[in-house]
Amino acid sequence: MATLEAFRAVLDDSGTPEIIRNHIIDSLQYTLRNYGQVFTAKEVEWLTRWDDARIPLAASRELQKRTAEVSRSS
Repeated sequence: MATLEAFRAVLDDSGTPEIIRNHIIDSLQYTLRNYGQVFTAKEVEWLTRWDDARIPLAASRELQKRTAEVSRSS
């Protein structure tokens, strides 16, 4: 969670160059879509509330995948 909080701080800093912001967002989005299992449920839920639409969308899809897997295994 500390790494995600650090990313959030960089994104919230008005002095952060746009290229850095885009790199962080793109990296998080890629990781959520392809390696979402590395995040805890708490982290994914927190990411669904970020203000850049790409991150909440990818996080919501990861939550849906997890819900579907739980439903299938029940």
